Amino acid sequence: MADTSWTNNPKLNNIDPRKLTILLELVKEADGKPMDKLIPLLVNANKKLQQQNMTFSNDESDLLMEILTKNMTPKEKAQLEMMKKMMASRK
Repeated sequence: MADTSWTNNPKLNNIDPRKLTILLELVKEADGKPMDKLIPLLVNANKKLQQQNMTFSNDESDLLMEILTKNMTPKEKAQLEMMKKMMASRK
């Protein structure tokens, strides 16, 4: 069973419901996946947001990374952080 304790994070209190839906879908799809499988999921989530003229705020992005990296090795965390920076530079 997936850990959903992150859904109680106060950073989510004022999130747009459409963003929250995409975030929940992403976390569900990413659960237990290796690093190489997360990148396409992140790209897909970003496309969904863009189609609705939205982006995750810095706090929302930080929370997403916290959730996704919870059980990762330091090397995987570094790779994901690098990907996050690359995605941010394309905005």
